[in-house]
Amino acid sequence: MNRSGRAMDLAMHPEVYTIGRISTEFFLRGFEVFGRAHDDVLGGMIIMTMLGDALADHGGNKPLGIRDLARRLDTPFETVRRQVHKLVRRGICHVADGGVCLASAMRRSSRTNAMLHKIYLETARMLDVLRRIKIGHFKPPRSSNAPRNLSKEQVIIIVASIRVLLAAMKVLRGFFDGDLMTGLVFTAIRAANVKHITNTAPGANRDILPDSDRRPVSMMAISNSMMLPYETVRRHTAKLMKQGKCVRVGRDGLVVPAAAYRKMTLEAGTVVQLVFDFMDELRASGIKV
Repeated sequence: MNRSGRAMDLAMHPEVYTIGRISTEFFLRGFEVFGRAHDDVLGGMIIMTMLGDALADHGGNKPLGIRDLARRLDTPFETVRRQVHKLVRRGICHVADGGVCLASAMRRSSRTNAMLHKIYLETARMLDVLRRIKIGHFKPPRSSNAPRNLSKEQVIIIVASIRVLLAAMKVLRGFFDGDLMTGLVFTAIRAANVKHITNTAPGANRDILPDSDRRPVSMMAISNSMMLPYETVRRHTAKLMKQGKCVRVGRDGLVVPAAAYRKMTLEAGTVVQLVFDFMDELRASGIKV
């Protein structure tokens, strides 16, 4: 069965919308970490790709070719090349053996450790909430203090998390005709509308939430949470409203309406597929989820 066929099958999963609400919150928090890694989304994706590779290589730092980066990020070679050169000029990366590596100062900084720990915490939170609706068995440790050194289990989870976040960004771009930023703004609005449900009673409603249960969010709130210029959010929001994927509710803010979800069957199944593939990867690495 091809991926689209499996996604359509998973769209019929009884918890498809519950999993969607839970995982969308995780994806959004992960995307924010990527955004904080650099002042450009693509730059953040490149940095996180390299960090994931370094962790998977037990702290190694093998050079990564620009063409390989472009393929993995599903982004034009020239676009990636320009961004890599920008990272090199800023001292975040350096050229070595025909490719690029993260600078040692970047890999070992307290800021990088905090970003990786944040990804772990958000992943552990998602897996724990999924357990509460009987999807998996992961129980996170009680302590949330950021350790100086990551444990073996944390490294495995972080590496897999970076992969699924990059895969989710690739899928998101495909859903929005190649426009990742529009997809990110849509995801931020969608997550904010149902955050009160996701955070308190994720399994309370297994269906698409009615519009009466969705809380509007302002463009300024989206701008602040995503660290995006207000004008960028306004421009992409206007595009979403024109497509019918977002509506303005008086002066209260923006809502992704239930009617828009009804038209996104493949997208809903694809999100579940990303989550299940991610959990399968963790199980294959010996993590009990």
